[in-house]
Amino acid sequence: MRIYYLSPDGDDRNAGSESQPFASPYRARDAVRHTLRDRGGKGDIHVVFKPGRYHLPQTLTLGPEDGVRAQARRVVWRAFEAGSVRLSGAVPVGGWQRLKDEPDYLNPRARGKVWVARLPENCRPRDLFDRKGMVGRARGPGFLPVDSRARHSLSCQSFQFSGTYLQNWPDLREAELVVVPRNPWTMNILPLAEVDAETGRAMVARPCTYPIGIPGNGKFDHTLWVENTLAVLTPESWVFHEATRTLYYCTEKDAPASGLMAASLTEYILVQGQLDVPKTPDLPVAGLTFEGLIFEHGNRFPFHGGTGRGIQHDWEMFDAPSCMLRLRGAENCRIENCRFENSGAGGLRLDLLCRQNQVNNCEFHSLGGCGIVLAGYGPGLKYANRDNQITGNHIHHIGRHYYHSPGIFVWQSGANLVADNHLHDLPYTGIVCSGRVKLVRRPGSEGVETIRWHEVEELLGPGYSQPPWYHGWLVDWWRREPLQHARENLIEYNRIHDVMQVMGDGNGIYISGGGGGNVARFNAVGPCPSANMSEGIRCDDDQHQTIVHGNLIFKQAGHATGITTKGINRITNNIVALPLTNPIRGLLSLETGPQAGSVIRNNVFLTETSEQAFVWQSRIHGDGRRALLRDADCDRNLYWCVEDPEAARRHLAREQDFGIEAGGRAEDPGFVAPQNGDYRLKPDSPLASLGFRPLPLERMGFPL
Repeated sequence: MRIYYLSPDGDDRNAGSESQPFASPYRARDAVRHTLRDRGGKGDIHVVFKPGRYHLPQTLTLGPEDGVRAQARRVVWRAFEAGSVRLSGAVPVGGWQRLKDEPDYLNPRARGKVWVARLPENCRPRDLFDRKGMVGRARGPGFLPVDSRARHSLSCQSFQFSGTYLQNWPDLREAELVVVPRNPWTMNILPLAEVDAETGRAMVARPCTYPIGIPGNGKFDHTLWVENTLAVLTPESWVFHEATRTLYYCTEKDAPASGLMAASLTEYILVQGQLDVPKTPDLPVAGLTFEGLIFEHGNRFPFHGGTGRGIQHDWEMFDAPSCMLRLRGAENCRIENCRFENSGAGGLRLDLLCRQNQVNNCEFHSLGGCGIVLAGYGPGLKYANRDNQITGNHIHHIGRHYYHSPGIFVWQSGANLVADNHLHDLPYTGIVCSGRVKLVRRPGSEGVETIRWHEVEELLGPGYSQPPWYHGWLVDWWRREPLQHARENLIEYNRIHDVMQVMGDGNGIYISGGGGGNVARFNAVGPCPSANMSEGIRCDDDQHQTIVHGNLIFKQAGHATGITTKGINRITNNIVALPLTNPIRGLLSLETGPQAGSVIRNNVFLTETSEQAFVWQSRIHGDGRRALLRDADCDRNLYWCVEDPEAARRHLAREQDFGIEAGGRAEDPGFVAPQNGDYRLKPDSPLASLGFRPLPLERMGFPL
């Protein structure tokens, strides 16, 4: 085995030994490359980082020549001791001077308290850090747009406002507007272009994903605010003016604290395979391991709505350097026992051709974007992002800039194992499995720039344009299914709680617009007390042939729905229990019909009051037959209302009149202490006679 050492006190002119370590990973990469070229296939190669913080001025790119294809051999980049090594792309800030000539529009709260520093040419920080973590950027008070709620009158680029929240400040072009639009399942951070304070009209420089208006669902006391202008600078916040490379910091202390770091780099390490070269086979990087490293201080990646390159609802960007570690063409690589923290960037991406990689026992927290993103090619015939394992990771307190960021986002990626992860305290959804793209040619439409049209037309014919999914239903879905590569994913034993803390219309686990064969089993979702929580597990638009089995969903607030299905799916052996509020629809929500072909069996639906409905049956898209239990294979489910047992009996009797639920029950399921999170079965529970199989609660993290 060959070992090269790095140290913050090393020198790239050294030999890379333990006593004479290199200083930079760039020099270590070149040494590894030389060894692989000269020594061939003999033994592992380790690059060992000695304890300390390593500053990365530019992205470290590793190509096929930096990995190994032999299964028994690896190139390992690791910490000398786990948790002792920090990789940072931020620049130390020094040379502070007190601001002498204060502009008239400076916030009165900041007068006499502002210090300035000049930053290097290539440093454009959207984040600032101190020893505790992220330092908040100057932010104005939140407000709502003036909104008639008439969709046709709203714009994605301009809006009306009242009050003095926005002015035509001299540094307006440095400012950004944070927007939660009318559709509250996404948000944008957009540069401001114009403000007319007299007419109360403002315009952003780039279009928002959806029209700027008051959300039609969700509870928000404000959906807009401005950042990064001296007009809203307050103590212990900052502003950066790119035109003059000036950082302004406001503090009530004698001077800014030492140790401030201005974020500069977003993507720290890029594992870059040889992809999509004409007449050349793809060549992914193979055999790399990253172990025990801490990634911190990444700069927020700026992406905007309405570009056509966003992936579902612009929750992330297609093929973009938005995370600190990125695999873009990699196989048989491992990321183990690493931490991704205190960063305006996201954590980790597996892009395009990524297969048989493992992300194990890592922690992702205090990030500006997503924890983990798996994003394959857009709709087409190239199914290359697959067979990866995302297991045993801890993801929490992410999405600090982009509130819509899922903890784990699987898009156009299939046959992956997503298991034993713990996700909590998130502003939006825990796990997303999606292939959603509108197959239309309208510029700016969601995901339209990701579509491989020549392959779509090869399969579906020249000029194909997708009809609304609820009109085409199964016939058109089966035609398009080979293009939808979010298929055959196994999502199991994940513990998800306290999600949906900010945004609206989101879920614990969300599966939408993917191919067939996805399985969500033995996951625990709850408690989720957010007022904007929607569903525990949701099979949303254009999603069929999914198995939802053996999950525990409990103590949901907001919409308080346990399981939603808009397609032909199999829902079996789940426990949906004790919502914190009255479900807007029901513990089970059937939202698009007809449901012929669906299976709904052996589930437990437990409510506390008669106002908490067991099942909602309707159609929220298009025309045609409602989504009805009676059209599905529905039997042997158990319903119980703690305070009103007759509510369960009435519900069951109504369904039995339609010829279903002949083996269903309306009686106490016999859990040990469900109010306290103990869903073990008492010896006299009636569930065994219904064919209900006890859940593997201990592995699922229960009893609490």
